Amino acid sequence: MKHGLVIGKFLPLHTGHEALIKFAKSNCDELIVLLGVTAGEPIPGYLRYKWLWETFRFEPGIRIEYTDDPLPDAPVSSREVSKVWADYLSKRFPETRVIFSSEQYGEYLAEYMGIEHRFFDAERIKIPVSGTMIRDNPYVNWGYLAPSAKHHFIKKICLFGAESTGKSILTERLAAHYKTEFVPEVARHIIDDEGCSVTLDIIKKIGPAHAEAILSKIKTAERFLFVDTDVEITRMFSDYYFKVVPEFPAWVDAANRFDLYLFLETDTPYIDDPQRDSEHMREVFRNKLLDILYNKNADYEIISGGWEERFEKAVAAIEKRWPSGLLR
Repeated sequence: MKHGLVIGKFLPLHTGHEALIKFAKSNCDELIVLLGVTAGEPIPGYLRYKWLWETFRFEPGIRIEYTDDPLPDAPVSSREVSKVWADYLSKRFPETRVIFSSEQYGEYLAEYMGIEHRFFDAERIKIPVSGTMIRDNPYVNWGYLAPSAKHHFIKKICLFGAESTGKSILTERLAAHYKTEFVPEVARHIIDDEGCSVTLDIIKKIGPAHAEAILSKIKTAERFLFVDTDVEITRMFSDYYFKVVPEFPAWVDAANRFDLYLFLETDTPYIDDPQRDSEHMREVFRNKLLDILYNKNADYEIISGGWEERFEKAVAAIEKRWPSGLLR
């Protein structure tokens, strides 16, 4: 039986890694994939192990291993570093007969271990990507990320502001523009389903229901997830109507952590609605919500102007922070 080995940081796991591992498995009977972790790396080792496990758990003959032993590291292939790794690998996996890689260090390891080395796409012609390229800009290189790793890089963007400022419409429009998912304001649907006015019991349902929708939609989002309102708006209205701020479970607040808030100004026509307060309260709520963002030190951008101008400003705010390449 021929035992093979692939080693790497998988920082992050991408389609080039997947192709290397599949190539390796097709050329041996049993394959070990060893994840090497060094302290201080930008993505925790447990996450990278999880991505490998999720990707290959149903592949027979592939075993995922992990090491955080104090082994040397080098930005380029090094004989000195490879010699230390070769000694370590020979002791830990003595059955290994072939190592697979896309870089020169594989040749060095095989030489020191006295085994075979097989190159895969060393010039990165088949899959022109590297972990560095993805870390530098995951949103331009999104298509190269392994599906299991994408969740880590998704940015959550909340459309935030007082009533009748176009949050729902802009949420959907941004999601369509970026070809991704969005979370609507669940409060409106819950109130409609209950068929009654807002009560404290309904408020207590809204927070968890909205958070559940966020956790569900992020599984299928691409690059960005757009969310109409957040739990802080629910708390504000509860405090205003009932003088009570509900205590939601910690997971609700965790789901409502956003990378960017797009705060919609009140310089739009007010549209009356049975579920809205009077127009004069819009400014009161506007100031309260802006204070919330300021106090939580959130990253936010104030979006004003007409409907088309708001869309353009929102896209500009997103692209300024995370260039996606979609507008190039």
